Amino acid sequence: MARNYGNYSDDESSGNNSGSSSSGDGEDDKNLTITPFAEIEGTLGKVFGNDNRFGQSLGLSWEDVEVVDGCLYYDSEKDKHKLFSWKDVIGMMPGEGDFTSDDANQFLVKNYGGTEKRYELVEAVHPDDDEPVNIGNVVMWYSGSDEYGPKSASKTLAQILTTHGREMVVRDDDGDVSADIKNWLTATSPADDLARADLSGRRFSFFEVKKESNNSDRHYHHPIVEDVETGTQVTVDNSADSASQGTLDGEAAATADGGAPAAQTTEGVPEPVSDFVSSVAQFDDFTEDRAATLLNDFITDDGLPLTQDLVDDFGGESAVLAEAGY
Repeated sequence: MARNYGNYSDDESSGNNSGSSSSGDGEDDKNLTITPFAEIEGTLGKVFGNDNRFGQSLGLSWEDVEVVDGCLYYDSEKDKHKLFSWKDVIGMMPGEGDFTSDDANQFLVKNYGGTEKRYELVEAVHPDDDEPVNIGNVVMWYSGSDEYGPKSASKTLAQILTTHGREMVVRDDDGDVSADIKNWLTATSPADDLARADLSGRRFSFFEVKKESNNSDRHYHHPIVEDVETGTQVTVDNSADSASQGTLDGEAAATADGGAPAAQTTEGVPEPVSDFVSSVAQFDDFTEDRAATLLNDFITDDGLPLTQDLVDDFGGESAVLAEAGY
């Protein structure tokens, strides 16, 4: 069934992947990038940092990968694969019109900064009609650019997937993430597996959505890593030591761009409050006013466990917002 990406995003348009692609560390692994609103499912293997002449990158190694939603294309010139959303390929998403996987274009031409790229179709999967298609093992790369530094998705994945957590990204004396694309990761040995022990070997859905920035009219790409069996998103490990593994999903984006710093959840915090703290941390540049609005939504939503009584017992709304770093 088609996923409602709008539940994770505030924009339903499509765009280019936020990760950068390079050669993988296994010759049989496909080099894969992905656009927002296309989805894979796979078993998380290795997570590692890497240095090259263009800068530092975060590598994600996935095993037994299946295309769940979207159109997989191959760039023979670069020997790279790219999973496009249906919006990219035919101009609409599943549920917006009547189409099947047979409607995917055999060839797709895209223009990036004046450079024309030609792709050939490998697989097309309509989530409402087709079974997932296995494409083997893949490696994905996330980095940034000299002009803008590491991208939001790169920073988020570095923190939520690695044993280093928040310490995986380099920060200056003010706590801002380094804007130097050649110096934003603290660990860059491809031989080291930095995947969190509680995540390695588990099967996840992986996709990106687009979110609005509070400070401009631009959008940024936000990765979603969701446990296939439980449907739970990977966010903060509340039991982890903050110096080694504890981090909030999206914290790098918040602190780097002037948003409120995400707070480490401590022992004794009720799980519904921790859920709220983790949810706030998923948004880039989240202001205190928006956090307060979201808190009210949590309290008034009968389908969520956070109640006004729980908030009052915790010390009130101001205490909950303080736990979230405001």
